[in-house]
Amino acid sequence: MKSCSSIRAMGEFLQSDRSPMKDESGISWLSRRELVFIIIGGIVSAVLGFLLVTPAESTYDFAPLLFSADVVSMNFAIGLFYFLTAGILFSSHTSHLYIMSRTSEVGARRTYLIRILHALIITSIFSFLLVVVVFFYPVVVLLLVYSPPTFNHFVFFPAVLGAALIGSVLLTLIASALAIFMDDPRLCVILGCASMLLLAFLGGWNAAPRLMHYSLTRNLAFLSLHNIVRVLAIALSGYQFESALKMVQFIGFAFSAESLILPLLLSCSISIVLLIVGQQVLMKNSKRWASLRMISPGSEIWPTTPSPEKRQETTRIRRHLWIQRGLTTLIIAILLISSSAGVSLYTTYISNNTFFVQYNSPGDSERITVGAWNVYDIDVHPPFPGLFNGLSVFCRFDSWGNASDSLSFYFGFVAMNSTAFNSLDEESRLSLLPYHYLNMTRPGIGGIGVDENLEESSGSYIFVLLIRADVNPLENSYIEVSMFIFEQGL
Repeated sequence: MKSCSSIRAMGEFLQSDRSPMKDESGISWLSRRELVFIIIGGIVSAVLGFLLVTPAESTYDFAPLLFSADVVSMNFAIGLFYFLTAGILFSSHTSHLYIMSRTSEVGARRTYLIRILHALIITSIFSFLLVVVVFFYPVVVLLLVYSPPTFNHFVFFPAVLGAALIGSVLLTLIASALAIFMDDPRLCVILGCASMLLLAFLGGWNAAPRLMHYSLTRNLAFLSLHNIVRVLAIALSGYQFESALKMVQFIGFAFSAESLILPLLLSCSISIVLLIVGQQVLMKNSKRWASLRMISPGSEIWPTTPSPEKRQETTRIRRHLWIQRGLTTLIIAILLISSSAGVSLYTTYISNNTFFVQYNSPGDSERITVGAWNVYDIDVHPPFPGLFNGLSVFCRFDSWGNASDSLSFYFGFVAMNSTAFNSLDEESRLSLLPYHYLNMTRPGIGGIGVDENLEESSGSYIFVLLIRADVNPLENSYIEVSMFIFEQGL
């Protein structure tokens, strides 16, 4: 009874002095100082999200959707606000007093659910405000710099907000469990943010819309919650990219609405399991708090001269707490290391199984006859699931040979076989070649090269190279080159 009265006394002290937030029972559940920390954490998290994202050009019709989804997802990749909020609400000094007091009044389970509700309310408000700010930022840019936005700019708002709130609930439950396991706000923030950042890098850190940007790990994009939130926002909006290539260019990986089902189910399952386990661990933690507080030096409420039995009990409690923290850290480290190793093995496997040399010049170099059609057959393999096919060629000029000083080069990849190509007349063949380098002079010329994205195409392709002399063509003239043609998964 003495302990309960002491807890209530401390609660009244906090309530009257520095706690602006109370529940219906009048018990302080968040001090003014902690509220300031949460607000600062939210501002820092939002600013980092802005800094890590490069806006898509406002001329794109989906610019508000992409920009807002990217900024929101970066906040999940960092995780700062969510782990800070959970750490404060479950493992700070005020939260210890609140949980112990409420447990004695309404029971352990209800106290736990109330605390979870507090965390969800705070993180949901932050997510809502963040979406409002980042969504209307590109709209304002359109108003000031370009033309007034169309209605389509505004219909994306509910989709981004819905994705942000769903992600907020999932991450809040995970962060709350970590805060309970660690029972220390600082450890919760450090371990939580480090874990989220590593998962974001493993899943693919696509913070900017960079054309032709590919990652071999994009099949593992849903390892990270931030990619789940980005894709969920786009899926809820109903926006359709012109092609899979456009999707990869701006998102970093190809996806479908159906591909979201498994990662969402897995994230929900993890959150529910942690929600159940968290209650048991929190109640075990709360039994330690009173004993640990009773030997705190300088306390105005707890005794300052504990008995030897109390000291021994406190030592045992601290040891168990450190074991709990150590096991939690070890489990997370094992999961992250396993994920890192898996991504590395997967990337290596993809690199080894999607790279094919289609042609390599025999010896050091080969002669290319000026005026002759040089056709190289290429059998493109079916693309690896989740990847696109790409063809590349590099032709280095080793010697200008006996060719004239000015040459024109016509070259490119064509989707047909050599037999069909050779059956065409010369004008038709020339019209199929997309690249023309005209009047290239002998000095300073090092070679030519080109990359071709085939998306999901495969089958028969050819690479064609035609060299023509611009002036004074010589009979049987040639240059010496080193040709390298390869296929690669993109």
